[in-house]
Amino acid sequence: MAASGAEDIDWQSIKTLVFGDGVKEAVFERWLQPFVFSTKEPTALLQSAGGPCAVLAPIQAFILKRCLQSKIPNLSSLTPESVTPLLQGAMCDILSQCREEEDSPMVLARVSRDVAEVLEDSQDKEESSSKRMRHSSHALVDVDTLHTCLTVESFGSVKNLGNYLEDNFSEIFGTKYDILSFLYSVVLTKGPNNIIGERQDMEESLIDPVHGHGSQSLINLLMTGSATQNVFDGIRDLCGLQLNGISSQSSVGFLSYLECLRYLEVGKFLKSPIWPVWLLGSETHLTVLFSKDMELVGPPSQRDLAKEKFSAIDKESSGFIAADKLKDLMVGLDLFAEDPYVEIMKTKLDPDSLGIVLLPQFLEEFFPEESRVPDSFTLYHYNGLSKPDSTQVSYIKGDCVMLEGMVGMAENNAIIQTLQTKWRNIAVDWQGGGKPSIN
Repeated sequence: MAASGAEDIDWQSIKTLVFGDGVKEAVFERWLQPFVFSTKEPTALLQSAGGPCAVLAPIQAFILKRCLQSKIPNLSSLTPESVTPLLQGAMCDILSQCREEEDSPMVLARVSRDVAEVLEDSQDKEESSSKRMRHSSHALVDVDTLHTCLTVESFGSVKNLGNYLEDNFSEIFGTKYDILSFLYSVVLTKGPNNIIGERQDMEESLIDPVHGHGSQSLINLLMTGSATQNVFDGIRDLCGLQLNGISSQSSVGFLSYLECLRYLEVGKFLKSPIWPVWLLGSETHLTVLFSKDMELVGPPSQRDLAKEKFSAIDKESSGFIAADKLKDLMVGLDLFAEDPYVEIMKTKLDPDSLGIVLLPQFLEEFFPEESRVPDSFTLYHYNGLSKPDSTQVSYIKGDCVMLEGMVGMAENNAIIQTLQTKWRNIAVDWQGGGKPSIN
């Protein structure tokens, strides 16, 4: 079956972009999952196998963002009919931010239910007639076959896309091709060449063809619309090589266990998103954290703005600036900056006459520690992977307190270690007395 509206698409290059030079059958099949919600938690998507969390978790985060926008008081009271529009809205949000320009089209790739049923019937007949196991090197529906079954349509506005999803959702989604179809929608909306340019790595595929996990580029693309590999703020210079990070505050955020291990640094644009919803990244999985407390994501403080201005001068992120740049920094922050006063500050901030001003000393002098985080608040954790003895998932409630002057115990507690990359003094009492898994 030819793909409608897809004649000009270079599917081979997209296959390489998404899956690399070749993908294991077992990996490909793990990505064949429909959008299914838990019956215990109406807004929680289920994940049946490892890998697709790179798509499912961001969609889940945007669903929860929609819930917060709508100020839904009790998520467990929602019906399937009221949850579907939230999923549709999350899809629109993600595709909209992936556009290169505001008037660029959004692309929806899909395998209709009718086509999916035909594929299922053909598989059943082939398995029945062969009466043997499929060879491990040959999947009955492989990537190339999927491409021939995709229908591609473009939409010029979010309203048009939303109306189309509302009118046709039951015909478009509900098959095991849902997740991959939406992934292709994101790739085609962003544009393969734009993705390659933003991730700054011609070799890396969006999905690891051996292990099946999504790359940081893919996660960032769905979270922010940018396919950069990095999670720090702005642009950094590495020995003349310009590395692009996150350019602005994101709608939903990201915290990483890998930051505890000092493998990376998550910047404030992801740590302090617009809405109190965060993806939590472990070494192998993505889960979601959210809160109904909007005080957790208030506007940046003067101290935050000072850090940003300091970093703009400290382009190599060394933690200090030349003392002769102090006046420029003070002027940029609208501080009193007459020359005699600047010289007094130089002497105070650089008592050993090393010719540098350290960030901690500068902040302590002009912007003493200020905290806008509530003393106590509630978080909820989502892990879409269901347990072997259950096909359902639930949000786990955590009652949080900020410990004054001390760091909460986090040994052998990956989720607390991850949360402490944002809230250093946090302690959490999880519902049920255990600790949620981020794996």
